[in-house]
Amino acid sequence: MIESTQAYQDAVIADARRVHVKAVVDIIDPDMRRGAINGVWQDEDVSRIDQLWDHEFENTANYASCELGRWLLDGETPFLPDDWDVQTAVRAALSGDLTYAVGNEADPSIWEIGMVCGELSGPDGTFINGQWAELNFSNVSILQACAVAFSDDPIDGVAEEFTVEVFSEGVAYYTEHVKGNRDTLVSLYGFRVNNPDKLKVTVTKWSLPERRARILELVPGVYEVWTGDQMSEFRVKHQGDVSCLTLPYGTAAIRMDNQDRRFDPRNPQGVFLSIQERQGVELYMGVELSARRVEYKGLGIFYQTGDGWKNSDGELTMQWDMVDIIGMIAKRVFVAPSGRLPTTLGGWLSALVGQLGENFKDRWYAAPELAALEVGVPMKTDPETGAQYQDKAAIRGMLCGDILRYVCMATGTWPRADASTGRLLAESVRDDGNTVTIDNLNKYPTMSAHADVAYVTVGDYSHYGNNTAASETINVTNPFKGPKSNMDMTLNILRVSCGGDQYDLLGRGDPASEVGDVDVIQLSKGVANTARRIRQELNIQNGVLKNCRSTLIRPDGMFAYTNRVQMLESGTFVVPAGVYQLRIILIGAGGDGRDGTSGDWSGMSGSKPQGMEGTDGGYAPWSGKTPMHGLEGELIKEDRNIVSGSGKDGSNGSGGRIWEGVISVNAGQVFQVSVAQKAPQETTFGNYTSRNGERNGFRDIATGESYGGISYPPKPGSGCGGYGGSGGKAGTWGEYMLYDWESHPEWDWPFTIIASSYPTEGTKGTPGSSGSAIIYWENPDGIEVGEGV
Repeated sequence: MIESTQAYQDAVIADARRVHVKAVVDIIDPDMRRGAINGVWQDEDVSRIDQLWDHEFENTANYASCELGRWLLDGETPFLPDDWDVQTAVRAALSGDLTYAVGNEADPSIWEIGMVCGELSGPDGTFINGQWAELNFSNVSILQACAVAFSDDPIDGVAEEFTVEVFSEGVAYYTEHVKGNRDTLVSLYGFRVNNPDKLKVTVTKWSLPERRARILELVPGVYEVWTGDQMSEFRVKHQGDVSCLTLPYGTAAIRMDNQDRRFDPRNPQGVFLSIQERQGVELYMGVELSARRVEYKGLGIFYQTGDGWKNSDGELTMQWDMVDIIGMIAKRVFVAPSGRLPTTLGGWLSALVGQLGENFKDRWYAAPELAALEVGVPMKTDPETGAQYQDKAAIRGMLCGDILRYVCMATGTWPRADASTGRLLAESVRDDGNTVTIDNLNKYPTMSAHADVAYVTVGDYSHYGNNTAASETINVTNPFKGPKSNMDMTLNILRVSCGGDQYDLLGRGDPASEVGDVDVIQLSKGVANTARRIRQELNIQNGVLKNCRSTLIRPDGMFAYTNRVQMLESGTFVVPAGVYQLRIILIGAGGDGRDGTSGDWSGMSGSKPQGMEGTDGGYAPWSGKTPMHGLEGELIKEDRNIVSGSGKDGSNGSGGRIWEGVISVNAGQVFQVSVAQKAPQETTFGNYTSRNGERNGFRDIATGESYGGISYPPKPGSGCGGYGGSGGKAGTWGEYMLYDWESHPEWDWPFTIIASSYPTEGTKGTPGSSGSAIIYWENPDGIEVGEGV
């Protein structure tokens, strides 16, 4: 949902509204590299020469100066202090310290001013010396158009007379002298310069006396703002998939005026040869407010593909069919860098858009905490050196679109083209949105069933879908390793995309809505439901925004069944009034863990060893250094194979069987519920029973709770099996030679086996958990909508 003022929100749903569109046409070589910017400017405290090529055409600098008639004494024009330093001010402003700024208008961190030249014009506006600025660039094969922008603030004036030159290796192959100009943006075309490397503008006369020349932008190409009056067709489609199972992308089609044959491929003086793949068009749509001001919403930046243009209407119009930045990369095979692959989400986003060229590598965004998430291909171990290295083979030949889906899936995000900036955006699933009222629709919403899924599997983890009887299953093999486990990814797919309802709307459209929004849809007067927007179209037909189609889904896992009860004891359940569908989870009781067996003598056969009677009446180990019954002895050998005498651990108890399903019911219907308390009992709900379920364990996507696994201490109602007991420890022994000086000669001392430690008993297994019946149902007739919706 794009932020909007209250005035916009009122205007977009008004009975009568006026919608405006505009397209910023950017035909600039996408591989162009900017070089040095030179000129004659006032000083660095005022000028921002780097802004001569940033595609910002609105002058936002407001400060007092001694130019004739420019400083209005109305108290609204701030002035710069004597100790002004732009670098210090920028650093301070960015850190939140506005000490150097006199009001927001004089804060240089938000200034857009370009180059302010040093010399004042004469009484007739003429400069003694030409005021000039130049932009150096490289990596451009052909230039057929250029533009220069001056301040758009009427108080500043514009260049009345100026010269534009296009150079190649120091020679001006194109020169144009402009006189009598009154426009803030001047576009020039009808020339051709191969391998250009510099664009220069020299101002000789200003439209106002005693003013400085203000050059806001230099454009080596076509950069124009076209309005609805110049476009005969305007269509935009946004699409997205928060589950990352597919990668739909946005498209746009505009048809613009070509009566001057600028876009005619047969016109050698046109700009057709400059039109290349990957050139962007910024699209905007806005609503006229009550104050006759238009509040525009960005619809994104759409790029021309190789075959995305055509002439029509006898060359009177030029039509572009374009895609957003995701559409640009979706079907490209990823070319891996020679060095290491990225290891973070932000690194992968940069690498993916960077496949479009050097100028695209920064056209992405993710919140800092998301961009820093670690995600990458599996690591392998070199058998000779033991060193680990990235398994690049795991993504060899993979499409950029698939890599984008997988890295987002592994980090719990989803991708879309940001409408405001046109950048590739990865974000967490969000739940904000707008309200779609009946008054803003052509007809009542069309409802249909969204696709049911029997099972969802990601890697080695599987989970029931929303309908185990469905014919469709989902199986994902994601080679990337990130913070989200296979289980997390599986449950997210279930939560956001499986089952439920689909709503198809035909309405008047709202440019502030975005794919991914969770909107409230008014189904009838006073009744509404929530659903996620996955597709929308905005069409201008005969100057009117209407017949805009959109699709929203309401999956079982996220929105449905907002009421929940878990029955831990047997009883009855009465279906609430107005409810005709239940989702039930029946959980059988878990089995007890088995006891561990006792330990035995380690490696012993035959009789048990002799013991030494201790003072407490039990047995204690003999060290071999103290007399035993008056005898001395020496350890000859000792058994250390204690594994052979250890007791066996008891097996864990089996989790109870679990059955889940959606059933049709009648309001007021009574169900007898029997809840399993001890295995092998099963839980029943009327004629439905957990006996028909599985023992694979279960996690409820609505709450995240797990059932049917292993648990200690036992959690009532979970159906978890108990843990098995531990096996007892083995007894150990030693063989000793006893020195019996009185009874035996020296050469005939006996060998006696004596205990070092005695076996222990195995521990008891823990009991399994009882079962339960979990019942979900939706509020009758959806969400109640209050007055004013």
